[in-house]
Amino acid sequence: MPESERKPPLPPDENPWRAAGLVTAIGAELAVCVGLGWWIGSVVDGNRGTSTWYLVGLVVGLVAGIGSAVGLIRKYAVKGRGK
Repeated sequence: MPESERKPPLPPDENPWRAAGLVTAIGAELAVCVGLGWWIGSVVDGNRGTSTWYLVGLVVGLVAGIGSAVGLIRKYAVKGRGK
């Protein structure tokens, strides 16, 4: 019987679990930022009697979420290169 050969471990930047964690973190962070922006805008709308601040909060939350996602990707890319 031939011995089973073990494959060498994957480099850190090719680990599928690490990539899945990054995608999950980006999705969760984007959802929280957009939801929080919408909620804050809705509260401001309720206090002022307007109906447009929820949209402003939504856009600000989206921009914040995208900025945060870019930061996560940069951090992931730097760690993947061994720095």
